[in-house]
Amino acid sequence: MKNFYHVCFTSHNEAPFRKERDMGILFNCMALAAYSTDTDILVDATMSTHQHSGVFCETPGPWVRSVRCAYTRYFNREYSRIGPVGDPGFFQLRLEGFRHIEIAFSYILRNPLHHGQATTPFGTVHSSVHELFAKEFCWPEPTGLITDRALIQSYLPRRAEFPDNYVMDSSGLFTRSSVEQIRQAEAYFVTPRNFLFDMNRLSREDWLKIQDEDAGAGERISLGRMEPLYGAEEVSRMLANESGRNARTGACSDLDVCALIDGQYVPRYHKSSVYQLSESQKDRIARELYYDHKISRKQINRCLYFFDKF
Repeated sequence: MKNFYHVCFTSHNEAPFRKERDMGILFNCMALAAYSTDTDILVDATMSTHQHSGVFCETPGPWVRSVRCAYTRYFNREYSRIGPVGDPGFFQLRLEGFRHIEIAFSYILRNPLHHGQATTPFGTVHSSVHELFAKEFCWPEPTGLITDRALIQSYLPRRAEFPDNYVMDSSGLFTRSSVEQIRQAEAYFVTPRNFLFDMNRLSREDWLKIQDEDAGAGERISLGRMEPLYGAEEVSRMLANESGRNARTGACSDLDVCALIDGQYVPRYHKSSVYQLSESQKDRIARELYYDHKISRKQINRCLYFFDKF
C-alpha cells in the first residue's frame, strides 16, 4: 500500500555538486529511479548539501538507493573518484492527513529560505516551486524541449528506461513538469493564492494548529520534525530566516568555491580533479582560500574533501 513520505538524504562533509549541471543530473537520477521503483515525486528541493522530496510510494528505501547509486556512478566517473557519495542512510517521515501533507510540502519548497540561501522560496531553479500553478502565475513556458525518445536516450546511461511522458530540456535534463505529479501537489494547496500564502507565511502556532483538522493524523509537522539532524538553536535560526532578511545572497556558494578550486587550483597541480590532489596540496589550497578569499573553514573542507580538516 502506498503512502506519502518526506524523504531527505544529505552530504554534509563533502560537496555533492561541483557544478550546476550536477544538480540537474541528480534530478535525472531521481526521475529514472521514480519510474523503476513505481514512486511518484510530488515536490522536491535540492540544496548544496542535501535533497528534500515529497513522494508517494510503498516505501522510499528502493527509490533512495536507486537515486544514490546512479548519482554515485555519475559523480565518480565525472571526477575520477571512488566510493559512495553522501552521508550514510537517509531520513523518512510518513505523512498522513491533508493539512499535514500541505505543510510538509510547504517546508520542502521553502527550504532555500530556511537555510538562508534565498530571500524567498522562489530563489532557486532546483525545486518544484516554479512548477506549481505555473500557468496561473504566467511563468514563461520552456522552449527547445526534447521529446524524441532516441535523443533523450542519448543523454542517459545505457539501458535506462523511462516513460513516454518524460521530456528533457535542450541540455539533456528532465523537466520537473514532465516527471513530477504537479497537479496532485497543487491539490494540497487548493488555489494559487493559498499556495503563495503558504510560501510566505511564518511558522507560527496558527499554522501548526490547523493540522489538528486531520483527525487521528498524529503529531504536528514542524520545521524541527522536517530537519531532524539540526538542534534547537539551528532550527531557531532557520525560523528566523523566514523573514527573508537574513539571506546570505552575497556569500560564496559551494558551487562558487568548487568552481574556483576546479578552475584555478586543480590545473595548477596538473590534475584533472580535486580528488587527485595530495593532502599537502589541499592544505596549501585551503590556506589560500581562507586567507585570500575569506572562505570559511567548514566550506573549504567540504569543497576540497579535505580529510585533515583545515
